Amino acid sequence: MQVQEILQQLDTLLKNSRLQEADVFLKKQIAAAEQAKDWQTALTLYNEQIGFFRDCGRFPESLAVGEKALECVEKLHLKQTIAHATTLLNVANAQRAAGMQEAALNSYQQVKQLYDALLSPTDGRVASYYNNLSLLYQEMGDWEASCTALEQALQIVTRQSGQEGRVAISKTNLASSLLHLHRVQDALPLLKSALSFFTGLSPSDFHYSAALAAMADAQYQLQDYEQAVWYYEAALSEMELHMGRGAAYQIVQENADHAYEKLGGKPIRKGLELCRQYYETFGKPMLQRMFPDIWEQLTIGLAGEGSECFGYDDAYSQDHDFGAGFCIWVPDEMADEQIAALQQAYNLLPKTYCGITRKTMPQGEHRVGVCRTSDFYQRLLGISGVPKTEQEWLQIEEAQLAAATNGVLFKDSNQAFSKIRNRLQQGYPEAVRLRRLAQETAWMAQRGQYNVPRLLQRNDKLTTMLAFSHFAESAMRAAHLCARSYAPYYKWLLHSTEQLPQGAELAALLQKSTTLPLEQWETEIIAPVCAIIAKQMKEQGISTQEESYMQVHAEAAAQQAALLEQKEALVEKIVRLEFSEFDKVKNEGVRAGCQDDWETFSIMRKSQYLTWELPMLEQYWAELQNASQRGWNLLTEKYARMMASTAPEAYAALKKELPPVSEQKQALCEAIISIQVSWMEDFAKQYPNLAGQARKIHTSEDTEWQTSYETYLRGELLTYSEDLLQAYGAWIVTLYRAGKNLAEQIMTNTVHFYQYSSLEAAEKQVQK
Repeated sequence: MQVQEILQQLDTLLKNSRLQEADVFLKKQIAAAEQAKDWQTALTLYNEQIGFFRDCGRFPESLAVGEKALECVEKLHLKQTIAHATTLLNVANAQRAAGMQEAALNSYQQVKQLYDALLSPTDGRVASYYNNLSLLYQEMGDWEASCTALEQALQIVTRQSGQEGRVAISKTNLASSLLHLHRVQDALPLLKSALSFFTGLSPSDFHYSAALAAMADAQYQLQDYEQAVWYYEAALSEMELHMGRGAAYQIVQENADHAYEKLGGKPIRKGLELCRQYYETFGKPMLQRMFPDIWEQLTIGLAGEGSECFGYDDAYSQDHDFGAGFCIWVPDEMADEQIAALQQAYNLLPKTYCGITRKTMPQGEHRVGVCRTSDFYQRLLGISGVPKTEQEWLQIEEAQLAAATNGVLFKDSNQAFSKIRNRLQQGYPEAVRLRRLAQETAWMAQRGQYNVPRLLQRNDKLTTMLAFSHFAESAMRAAHLCARSYAPYYKWLLHSTEQLPQGAELAALLQKSTTLPLEQWETEIIAPVCAIIAKQMKEQGISTQEESYMQVHAEAAAQQAALLEQKEALVEKIVRLEFSEFDKVKNEGVRAGCQDDWETFSIMRKSQYLTWELPMLEQYWAELQNASQRGWNLLTEKYARMMASTAPEAYAALKKELPPVSEQKQALCEAIISIQVSWMEDFAKQYPNLAGQARKIHTSEDTEWQTSYETYLRGELLTYSEDLLQAYGAWIVTLYRAGKNLAEQIMTNTVHFYQYSSLEAAEKQVQK
């Protein structure tokens, strides 16, 4: 039999914590060796089985196999050899674990005699003997003798190269003995050194749990009970992974319980908190250590399906797909081999944490672990990124959008993933939001205001309750739309509504349906709920109607959506024609790079025009078309007029070719500019990092190669007709009197195009 091949297969099973399979495999191989009378192989496997049963807390079986192993030594005439000493050492360890201290001490003494005769005092096997002997002294309560034995072991292994693991084991054992002598300050550096070796290994080392448990004991002695609990929980997870819940596990569990008592009891951890702590304890160290080359490409967190991703989990949520875990989102271009290695390492992490074992249902199989960016969004939304059209947005279930944007990112490095997530978190495009709001408010009118009273007149109570439930769902969805938030799956809809602005009042009204007679629902619930939604729509300028019937507000929202769609379509046409004209602008010297950058041009121009009113856009579109048709390029004119400041000599030669500007038009331009420059100055004070990415503000800051915001604006305004300029100026004054800042509105649009959720988020990111 190929014993080395057998040991490699066994080692693979054990490293992957497949204990039951390892048990069956080992028994099968031993039976085959016995049947073949291959006693040399049998002896090797007996020794493996002694340790396996001991580590699993199956002490009678371990002792029985030990007797068979010693008989096999006799049969092979190996007494007084290293093989005999090795077997005796394993038997001694089994006796020690089973509480047979005198028998174990006798066996250890026999081992020592053999090692003295057969090995050099500096041999690594002698260090292993001292380590195991120290454990017996620990169980006998002779901590001084244990320390002496461990110091001897440490002296041996520290002199040997490539023995970092054995050094860490010896330091852990020595620290544990020192702690029983209350020498915590002597133990701490040993434990820190040991943990620096064990932490993050994949698969984790069998002895990691001992180092964690010892550090927990140290923190307990230092009265840092929060840290003690953290290390105890980590130790328990590792112990269960490698050994199951045996006697040693129960001891550590009791110690953890004592630490929790000091903290006032074991807290009920929410899923997100549990997963973050699990990631910080096991995931982050492993990923940083084992995958340093791709660490910066990973975004890690928890998001998707499941109540814990919304923060809505409770004691009843732990029946399925609940427990410690996290998602690792990787770029789509990452190689399959790297993804497979990541997933394998993730699979080797402990399955249980803080006493909770994740029970994965078939439909929850992909909720944690490694996932390509596009696969995550494809699974939830049916498309691999941000919807591109209104129709695509409307086809996605709102609950799926909520699932794609919930949760928390523990580490955010995968820019592709975050770019999609940030855009989705901004909510629906306004036209889509208004369409959905029109639909939900129309259903509120039809299901609640119209059908509930009629059904009650017919005394059809069951259908009345059905109609009301549909009304309640539409009302809560409408509340989410008013708050620019996605409504989650229906069973979490009430909880989510309670957390919205003014949502608590609406939710409380709907909950009254469980206590009020059906006959009071129309006046006590439906009417005030409709009033809340109607008020929010009026505050947002969606509806100006005073009617209590929600259908009129639905029609107002639909009309607003149609107008916005018309405006967005017109802005798209304007910007595309401008880019075509921009392409024809001739510069001094080489062609400007920005003339080939449609994406940036489109974002900048759309950000501006989307703030305009529709009549102004229609007028500018007509002027832009007219100029283009008669061969006059308004963009060439704009850049030429800027040269009055940036290149005065060249401008003097061009000036005669430009349309004349009346004094009245010039004065109006300067009045508008003074307001807009003041807005930009205010914006720069509030968002200095974003302002630093834009043009300089003042004409006085112009150079030949840099055009200021003021100069650019002047060049643009001077291309408008006097009629358009008058309309634009009146609009600017209206904004000014209302206390609105056009620069802030334009920059808000810009950062949204660049997938930031807000100006504040963009300001923070630019600062980095």
